[in-house]
Amino acid sequence: MKQVSTGKGFAYLSIAELLVKLTSVIYIPVLIFILGDFGHGIYVISYEAFTLIYVLTNEGIQRGIAKLIAELNAKKNPRDALRAFKLSRTILIFGGLLASLLLYVMAPYIANAANSAEATLSIRALSPTILITAILSAYRGFFLGKNYISQNAFSKLIEQFVNITISLGASYIFIKINLELGVAGATLGTSIGALVAVIILSKQFYKGRLHKVKRETQDFDSYYYSNKELIKKLLKYSFPITLSAGLMSIGGFIDMFIVNKRLIIAGLTYTTSKVVFSHLSRFRTLLLVPNTISVSLAAVLLPSLSGAKAIGDENEIKEKIDFAVKMLLLITIPSFIGFTVLADPIYALLYPKSGGAELLKFGSITVIFLGFIQIQNVIFQSFSKFYWGVMTMVLGISLKLFSNFILVSIPSINIYGAVFSHFINYFVPFLLNHYLITKVLGYKMEIIKNLVVPLISSIIMGFVVYILSIGIRSLELRYIYTSILTMGNIIIGAFIFVYCLLIFGFIKKKEIYDLSPKLYRILPGFIKNKMKN
Repeated sequence: MKQVSTGKGFAYLSIAELLVKLTSVIYIPVLIFILGDFGHGIYVISYEAFTLIYVLTNEGIQRGIAKLIAELNAKKNPRDALRAFKLSRTILIFGGLLASLLLYVMAPYIANAANSAEATLSIRALSPTILITAILSAYRGFFLGKNYISQNAFSKLIEQFVNITISLGASYIFIKINLELGVAGATLGTSIGALVAVIILSKQFYKGRLHKVKRETQDFDSYYYSNKELIKKLLKYSFPITLSAGLMSIGGFIDMFIVNKRLIIAGLTYTTSKVVFSHLSRFRTLLLVPNTISVSLAAVLLPSLSGAKAIGDENEIKEKIDFAVKMLLLITIPSFIGFTVLADPIYALLYPKSGGAELLKFGSITVIFLGFIQIQNVIFQSFSKFYWGVMTMVLGISLKLFSNFILVSIPSINIYGAVFSHFINYFVPFLLNHYLITKVLGYKMEIIKNLVVPLISSIIMGFVVYILSIGIRSLELRYIYTSILTMGNIIIGAFIFVYCLLIFGFIKKKEIYDLSPKLYRILPGFIKNKMKN
């Protein structure tokens, strides 16, 4: 089994996460076609409840496992790294079982609090998934900490394929009985997909003989941690990471209640409020497409930064932070410009019979700060400054909830208030985190230096694709032809952006070669000639 560098790990995981998210974006319109806007609104509420419990029981401990294992491996102590994994797996099994039972019992109370009693059955259908994903999180944290990225990436792709296939099939069959069963059927694939991923990773774990420690890799003079010490370390790392990730979900969960109820106060009917909330959910889903790459970057950055910090390698730390900032701007700036100028064609492609494009135009800038929050939190976590990100996120969420309470109930603003609040949620913590990293920790985040070229390249890209989109719209073709041309326009935009980066010398030969020697070799000669060494 092969370990990979941060660059390659980022590439593998990014491709997998991006494919997963793109299939989700395609999957949602099909699901809406089956369930309808009202049914999808119920589905979103069910998933918000599931996501909150999932994050609280899985997200933090997965990253905590990765950080702890990376540190122990950096100190040549794979023996205790393996023990830490086994202990965490046991903890997650019991914790996941308890959380599953809790979600099942609380389902009617959650549904009623969200003013959506129809969501009870689908929330209960999701409850077993908590236990399965808890076990999956243990394996993914272990593989991530050991830098075995390709196995994680492969399992994510298979999980998503199984999830979509079963969810769409079950919802299509059960919707014929009634709406509640149809929505519940749409959640079945989540459990089965996660179970398949657990089977894949557990087989890789034993097939790769990762359950054994090679004598030559172990420093026998290294400190032997007791089970109590390992659990204490794991909880020390996991709890604040869980708190940080959980705050985002808790904010979204509370937000669900506030937005739904304030939309009614704004004068919308019960059915219309669910439809508009569904539009808001689609806007957030689209923002998460580029953010999946930011999440992948954060995932591979945490163990590598933690390992560098554990052995005091300052040059490596600075290189990793600079790499993260550069990659993040390459992801988020073109995404912001692209979403802004192509909002109408994207919605015409994905949601041809629904509105909501204006939400994406208005709120697409949020994708930049959402991405930066991921990286800033990883820097805090790597330096064991766990609660810094938590404190800034608490402030951001508090401002978001207050803003939603005031703005969404204003009839002339309604759902746009939720989009603005979503921006505030990430922009304020971004500013505070940047100050803490640069002024308190003393590490530069070269944002302005790395911003200019991606911004200019994105503006050029945006201008071209906008002109092309006007031309496509003027042809007034059938949906299928317009869709093909829109996808072609997006591909052209991506090519223009990358080509501009190469012309301006932003991407260097070494960076491409480190990412993938094969990719560098297949590049055309005229592109290689324009790249700096």
